[in-house]
Amino acid sequence: MSTRHIAIAIGVAVVMAVLAVVLGRYGAYLVNAVAIAAIGALSLNLLIGYCGQISFAQGALLGVGAYTAGNLGNAGLDGAVAILGAGVLGALVSALIGLPAMRLRGLYFAIATLAAQAILEYLFKILDPLTNGVSGLVIKPPSIFGIPMTSDESLVLPSLVLLVIAWLVVSRLLRTDLGRAFLVVRESEIVAKGMGIDVGHTKLWAFLIGGFIAGMAGALIGFANRLASPEAFTLDLSADYIAMIIIGGLGTWPGPIIGAAFVVLLPEVIQRVGEAAGISDILSALRELAFGLLIILFLIFEPRGLTALLSRIKLRRIGVVPPAGLRATGEGSQSPEGRSR
Repeated sequence: MSTRHIAIAIGVAVVMAVLAVVLGRYGAYLVNAVAIAAIGALSLNLLIGYCGQISFAQGALLGVGAYTAGNLGNAGLDGAVAILGAGVLGALVSALIGLPAMRLRGLYFAIATLAAQAILEYLFKILDPLTNGVSGLVIKPPSIFGIPMTSDESLVLPSLVLLVIAWLVVSRLLRTDLGRAFLVVRESEIVAKGMGIDVGHTKLWAFLIGGFIAGMAGALIGFANRLASPEAFTLDLSADYIAMIIIGGLGTWPGPIIGAAFVVLLPEVIQRVGEAAGISDILSALRELAFGLLIILFLIFEPRGLTALLSRIKLRRIGVVPPAGLRATGEGSQSPEGRSR
């Protein structure tokens, strides 16, 4: 883990904390939403961007974290313990979802994760003692290390701390043998096997670590919303997180943060513009259309996301013309020319 990465992560967290203070309660709400979404996007980027395992079950994994933390918190456990417990159960459920990856690849495995999403959504509705069914589980305001978390402002610090820790842990992980194995599996499972990498175990590690991070993100969602309901963790939420990592930049270090900020703040901008123009109802109805069009446009014109776009803009500003096919600098990202050498 480089000093530069640590400085960037802490700098981003400080800027977000300052915005939360300056903008008041509304700013704290936005900072929490972006930080929590970024943590969830980090976990999905680890799976899809770095290990190449397409998953449509992210929304359900976040739900597992929210319900777990809610039940543990309601039982009187400290919020920090509840968040860790949510991470552990999220990791176990994610590993179960990843078991088909031992035999399935590509589209077939993606369909298996889609089935897992549907199964978990159904379980959220029928496990009344744990989830309160379709009514949803009301979550008491938690206390983290004895400090009550009763408002958006009080949740800013734990959200940002977890974001920085998760961001730096993923950065460090990708510099280990396991992280490099993720990248080889992403590029070619045949090559990975030829190099002596246990592909099945490598995939399961990706699901375990990604699920742990997703579970903690789900816990924060539950604490922030004070409610965990089946309608909050549907396939639509999974699609939002896929949009985050595509728009931000698959397999890049800053991509999940940039994508999360873009996807979370876009509806707020649309709402404010609509209110100013008197057409808020029309613009709100076009939100899903806007997301769909953005993903298509990014896949066509900038498949490496906003991270690559910002990198090229930076190079042009200092008078350097980036070569065609330049990938944004990030963990595990390199140019096509670099991969061929």
